Amino acid sequence: MPKPTFYNLNEEKREKIKEAIKKEFTKHTFEKASISHIIEEAQIPRGSFYQYFEDKEDALKYIIEDFLNDEKEQIKTLLIQNDGDIFLTTLDLYSYLVDKNYRDAEEKLFQNIINKLRNENVNIYKNIERKKFANFAKIDKANCYINTNLLNLESDEDIEYMLRILTCILRAEVIDVMRKKVSKEQRKKRIS
Repeated sequence: MPKPTFYNLNEEKREKIKEAIKKEFTKHTFEKASISHIIEEAQIPRGSFYQYFEDKEDALKYIIEDFLNDEKEQIKTLLIQNDGDIFLTTLDLYSYLVDKNYRDAEEKLFQNIINKLRNENVNIYKNIERKKFANFAKIDKANCYINTNLLNLESDEDIEYMLRILTCILRAEVIDVMRKKVSKEQRKKRIS
């Protein structure tokens, strides 16, 4: 993850660097991505890059974390809209993720991130993923976003397992849709 010096930058500069990193990982796989291209695009000195990130992998972890934070916010919004129904939320999240990646022309970036996670046996992703649902799934909290009355589950652990299963299925489907370039009409059929 970025070093504290990165977070001390003004928002405009951080955004410029983030976009340069995203652009490089959109154009190239992790192995072929170049720090030289990132610093050229961001218009920063090479030394500055290393003041902000340990290395290329650290920069990619930042992009992955940003991607997952966006997903986490979307989950929260959808859970509220769907009155805590995690199944409707999963379907809506599927549509959001696929539409976002098609619309924002981030398909290649998404694929490169997934490939990197796969190649690394998803250890980058596992640690982030476990934290993602923690705030949504606590049965004993009054501000729980998940409507546990709709589920026949007995503990927080049961909810966590179910959410992990749903997340795996969702991500596999999104990857398949992106890889096969499935049309919007076909996507709707696949999840109905």
